[in-house]
Amino acid sequence: MAFADLNPLGALWQSHGLRCLLLPGDVPPERSFSAALAQAPRRHPQPGRPAPSSAPARAFRPAHPAHPPHPVEAGRQPRAETAPAPAQTAAKTARNDGRWQPLPPQAWPVPWQKRLAATRPGLVVWTYWNLGRDLCNAGGGDSQRLERSAFLKRLLGDLAHPAGTHTFWPACLPVQAGEKGEEAGAGDFAPHAEAFWSGVHRLGARGVVVMGSAAAKALALPGGLRPLQQTRHHGHLVWVLWDVEYLLHEEQRYTAMLAFLRQALRPVVRI
Repeated sequence: MAFADLNPLGALWQSHGLRCLLLPGDVPPERSFSAALAQAPRRHPQPGRPAPSSAPARAFRPAHPAHPPHPVEAGRQPRAETAPAPAQTAAKTARNDGRWQPLPPQAWPVPWQKRLAATRPGLVVWTYWNLGRDLCNAGGGDSQRLERSAFLKRLLGDLAHPAGTHTFWPACLPVQAGEKGEEAGAGDFAPHAEAFWSGVHRLGARGVVVMGSAAAKALALPGGLRPLQQTRHHGHLVWVLWDVEYLLHEEQRYTAMLAFLRQALRPVVRI
């Protein structure tokens, strides 16, 4: 017979190739070797229980997700999460509307309109407190005006930029001298910051050199600026230097100022 009941001793013999045993007497039919060859009858599954399967069990996955996404209309792309909301776009536009805008020449005082017509365009605008008086030959004496003129010619010569690079645009001009028909006097000069920066825009300048704290204050530049510093104002680069009057008596500052200007003007002026 075949091993009907497998015990530890029978398992030992079975591991050595022994498959059947001969017994002196008959064995019950259910333990007979021939009974093992008979096909076992199939069992009908009970109602309500699934029939057993020999296939390995697999995890059940639904064909469709439990919560389907919202349908998208035909021909319409879903909106990206990063798209700005209309309110944000409107707020950004409102902020841009607050930018400084240059005044048209007809809105300037008459002396500034006349000076613009007599000024040539340039990439770099130069200004200082007494520039308006020097251009109008008013006040300060000829000797002082000639000293300032000679100093500026020396400085521009040492920079060695192409002709037409620099121009001069005053920070102060006579107060309505053209409208009154009066000759400009020493006490009639006053700054006009809006006309000045609007003129810088009209002259096509990329940067402005402001010499002296008095001119910087008159042009409404940010406070705290010191010589050999750079800032940006109304869309233009601005470089602050010492006043011309100071540099005339402090020669040791000239070398440092010249080195600063050569470095600062390099992105603006192409040689």
